Amino acid sequence: MVQELDGYEVKALNYELLLKDILTAAEKLPPFPDVAWKVLGLIRKMASVKQIESVIKYDPTIAARILSLSQSAYYRRAGKVSSLQDAIVVLGNQKLVEVILAACAVHYFRGQVSGYRLNERELWRHSVSTAVLSEKLALRFRKKRVLTAYTAGLLHDIGKTVLDLYAKIYLHIDLNQIRKSGIQFIEAERRALGIDHQELGQLIARSWNFPPEVTVAIGNHHFPQKAKTDQDMAAIVYIADRLVNGMQESREPRDAVDPETDPVFKALGVTSQIAEDLQAEISEAVEGIVSFLKNEA
Repeated sequence: MVQELDGYEVKALNYELLLKDILTAAEKLPPFPDVAWKVLGLIRKMASVKQIESVIKYDPTIAARILSLSQSAYYRRAGKVSSLQDAIVVLGNQKLVEVILAACAVHYFRGQVSGYRLNERELWRHSVSTAVLSEKLALRFRKKRVLTAYTAGLLHDIGKTVLDLYAKIYLHIDLNQIRKSGIQFIEAERRALGIDHQELGQLIARSWNFPPEVTVAIGNHHFPQKAKTDQDMAAIVYIADRLVNGMQESREPRDAVDPETDPVFKALGVTSQIAEDLQAEISEAVEGIVSFLKNEA
């Protein structure tokens, strides 16, 4: 005789199946392009410009994006860029890797993210802004892992790209109701979907073989104090994310940023003045990056 499930058991089973479906969808994401790892390996081996170019040119889409990005205000240095070889020389190693990472990542942030009420390319703009601001924070406070900060900032919301459809279907609570109830949006994700975007983002980044300091920062960018390692990287992405949110209009409920009372800001030494200076610095830079990639996203 088949035993019938009660209401609680049916709900628990549905919840388990939903989570399993989400994790399966994350596993089906296309792998992060190999060109990023190959170029990074060549740079570490101090390979020639010609060797680096030979790897990049086999991926025409990425090569075109690199050429485009290398001419944007943020990445461009002295010197004219008219070829892929020019871009490699002019950018320099760190900026070249950043440009490749951005060129690879734009594919995953295509279109609007309707489940999170984000307009066309809004999540991409937010991610690039957070990456640039994370880099600037790392430089300002003399952290050695500047590229780590940039990468974690760029991919910190990658989990939202997978959760988008599920948020649209299952996250029934209106965003304004979430604000009124005092529940943090990330907690609403966990209650409705069984996982939040930062945890899912960490799983995705790990499957793409990003180093632990990047995956930890992604997985703890809302609560850096909970990170068991690399709290400084998680804190940098947290601060960058909060400051970028403060610059952008959004229908997602957010708490006001107050660097003078926020313990993460205070621990790193980010004052209100520093926060304002950083926000002013990135506006023009990000506009240039997004506009150069407007036909690619």
